[in-house]
Amino acid sequence: MLTVVCPSCQANLRVRPELAGRAGKCPKCGAIVHVPALEPEAEAERRVENGRSDGDSDAGNEFPDIEPTDRLVRDYHYLVVDRKGLVATWENNGQGWMIRSGTTFVRAVRNADKLPGQGDFKLVELQLTKTEEGSHRLKGLAVYQLAPRYALTRIERGEDAILQAVRGPAPLSKEQKTAVFAYIREKFMRPIWEDHAALVDYLTNLDYHSPGISLHTHPFVT
Repeated sequence: MLTVVCPSCQANLRVRPELAGRAGKCPKCGAIVHVPALEPEAEAERRVENGRSDGDSDAGNEFPDIEPTDRLVRDYHYLVVDRKGLVATWENNGQGWMIRSGTTFVRAVRNADKLPGQGDFKLVELQLTKTEEGSHRLKGLAVYQLAPRYALTRIERGEDAILQAVRGPAPLSKEQKTAVFAYIREKFMRPIWEDHAALVDYLTNLDYHSPGISLHTHPFVT
């Protein structure tokens, strides 16, 4: 079995070797987890050792024997950023993906001609959770590198199709952090995000690089 770490909740997950190079949903928190591709020799060796347990893995956290996730988590918000800033947004509000057009955003499905065919794009997952009182809180953030070609044009096939372009975890640049934090402040009321000091520190500390941040993983949170 392979062992991968969820970039959101840091759970150690046992994954079947045949899922190498694909993306699946973490059974603990629902975040997207990318399984790195293996060299043929390494994969063959793993198959031989398939019956041996991985000592550091969390028992019962194996990916299910189904196709990797092909749906965005409906309680989350998703952003696509490039080197300059925000390119596209997704909220579970019936509008689907919104693509940047000049100084505004328009529905991607009605403006397919505005979808760039290539570029250095990253998918940002803003992870929200509901409290016992029924209000929402921002619990974490994960960043994924997208394929350099045809990542955004996949949106034409459906709002979830962009997940097929995920290539692995990635850090945010200074400009991208600024764009993400501006989106958070514009879209969410302060009580939703201000208590997550680790996330705010990550987005405002432009010299700190990480593929994600959560209350469970930040070294300064106990």
